[in-house]
Amino acid sequence: MSRIAIRRPGRAATDAAARPPRIVPLALAIALALPALGGCIRQTGDFDRVEANPINDAVLPFAGGLVAEYGRGELVSGFQNTDRELVLRQRAWALVVPPHTKDWIGEILVEGQRTRLLPEIDHRYNVAAYWNLLRSDGLPIHVDRLEISRYGFASSEARWARLISDMNQDALLIGPFWAEARRVAGDDRARLAAMNRRPDLSVNELRDATARIDENARVLDWVWRSMRFRLVSYRYAIDRLAVETPTDRRAAVERAYAALEQAIHAAERESTLLAGRPGPSIATAVKPSRLATATPPDEPVPQK
Repeated sequence: MSRIAIRRPGRAATDAAARPPRIVPLALAIALALPALGGCIRQTGDFDRVEANPINDAVLPFAGGLVAEYGRGELVSGFQNTDRELVLRQRAWALVVPPHTKDWIGEILVEGQRTRLLPEIDHRYNVAAYWNLLRSDGLPIHVDRLEISRYGFASSEARWARLISDMNQDALLIGPFWAEARRVAGDDRARLAAMNRRPDLSVNELRDATARIDENARVLDWVWRSMRFRLVSYRYAIDRLAVETPTDRRAAVERAYAALEQAIHAAERESTLLAGRPGPSIATAVKPSRLATATPPDEPVPQK
């Protein structure tokens, strides 16, 4: 992921009345985003690595930050990303929309959500989309009324082979992502500890640090929801394919599904231990800081 960054304008330190009217940043976001929408699908190069692209790496995230902050009232940080946060986001993308899902998951919608131009919409995805792909036989596949594929299968066994392959690929991607998530959780603990040691931090610094921890948690939760969606989609397809085109490979299919489910559950258990509560988020993986949880004052915190 490119390090290109567009810095947002400085934000007022106190109440919303001191900020520019919401219509101003929202209008700016729309003006930036609309010309880029036609080419917003991220391009991949060798080994399916995302290629650097100023539209996807700078313009759309900048516009999405304005929409998220001023349109939806979400926390948006002005901090630079750490190397680990960049890697976390790269691996999140690889899990949410890996190459083997691009013919049944709408990549434009995923990119809109990644850049925060769109809210969290993945809970509305159609669990039957993967099943429809397996049954396509060259017929057009649509996601949100957009044709994204005309995939065909040579035989019924080819469908089962695709299903096994996709589940195995998903299972292999989970470990590297969660390893990076643990490192980012450690960085967030260090960030909060540093905040507690610095009584002279400005309100903007406090806000940006708190927002960055929230953003990291959002990335983790996004991946978590995506993997749960895939599990449900695969189960939906397996159960229906078993009725329509039975196979002698059913045991291999169930092993692949069980391996993926186990990998997700293992990550869930570890995440619960980190966070001290059920769920995938690392937002509470660290002890809350008095600076992170308190209402920011109107003035910078004075020296002791």
